[in-house]
Amino acid sequence: MLSLFHKVERVLSAVTALLLFTLNEVRMFNLLPRNPGSGQTHAMWVRIGGGADQVFGSVFDLTARYGLVTLTVVLSAWAVAETLRKQPATAEAEAD
Repeated sequence: MLSLFHKVERVLSAVTALLLFTLNEVRMFNLLPRNPGSGQTHAMWVRIGGGADQVFGSVFDLTARYGLVTLTVVLSAWAVAETLRKQPATAEAEAD
């Protein structure tokens, strides 16, 4: 039963990155203005719950969005690579 949860940190890290990205998208959808102004000149399309809307964000919003996208992709690729990597045989695995 414990082998089911072996190396769970790789999945948790990818899920945590996806959660951070989703929370940022919700923040942008709810808080960013729909009209450009006050330094928020970068147009982004955000789709949440089937509703899509164009919001205008600052350089910080744009950097946060694509930084979290990059983090999510890298951590997901790491999780897949670690899962597919050949694991060395251990004495504990041989006992099962």
